Amino acid sequence: MRYVPDQEGKIWDVGAAGAVVHEGRVLLVRKTYGVAKGMWGLPGGFAQHDELLDEAALREVWEETGLHAEVLALIGVRSRYEAEGGAVFVIFRMRPLDGDLHPDGTEVDDVRYFSVEEIQSMGEREIFPLTRSAALTALSPAPGLGVADLPPSSSASVYRAFMARAS
Repeated sequence: MRYVPDQEGKIWDVGAAGAVVHEGRVLLVRKTYGVAKGMWGLPGGFAQHDELLDEAALREVWEETGLHAEVLALIGVRSRYEAEGGAVFVIFRMRPLDGDLHPDGTEVDDVRYFSVEEIQSMGEREIFPLTRSAALTALSPAPGLGVADLPPSSSASVYRAFMARAS
């Protein structure tokens, strides 16, 4: 970890989620723990240090739902900070490829596809505002940011960039 004098002891959490869209509906999972217990959310979680954010989102979708998916676009970024550090959370639109849809039974106890109307009718104790907004964005025609066609890095680092799509 790099030392930054006025930031000692502070950390940034980084997470990712997948908004899997199939036949005009988006996949949501019902959480089993914490402040989100019983609420519907996007499958997602913390990124590991050895994976890119889109890879983290794909892994989380598979772990929580049993689905393998493909990333189509980056559709949202949420950042926040508190006294002890900050957090960044990115949301990718995806499409399902294959797998057996089922909850993991640990973090998630139900998985279902929801329509725009169903999402809009959910109350504040059923879905967080960020989840509602991300799910509706995933179902919208908004293009999001696509993977940029860039040459490999000249350094040893692995990277992937998402950029606005040219019209």
